[in-house]
Amino acid sequence: MLSNGSLSLDPATREVLSNGVSIRLSGKEFSLLQALLIRPGAILSRSELEDRLYGWGEEVESNAVEFLIHSLRKKLGSGSIKNVRGVGWMVSK
Repeated sequence: MLSNGSLSLDPATREVLSNGVSIRLSGKEFSLLQALLIRPGAILSRSELEDRLYGWGEEVESNAVEFLIHSLRKKLGSGSIKNVRGVGWMVSK
């Protein structure tokens, strides 16, 4: 179980709770959130997230990560994922 504030993620059941309420996420959204929650406080770059989500050699649309971040923020709240301009994204410790 990974947790950060009111957000918790269970990799075994693929369940995500925000303030105790179950949130439905796509597979890619879940993987992106998991990558951020594994390393709270660490800034993950676009290329790190693309590698984790899509693997090596797979063609990725230029805004795929931004789209997933936007979608997660809509579902979890705008303050859940922070942008470090020009560097990447993170969740707070």
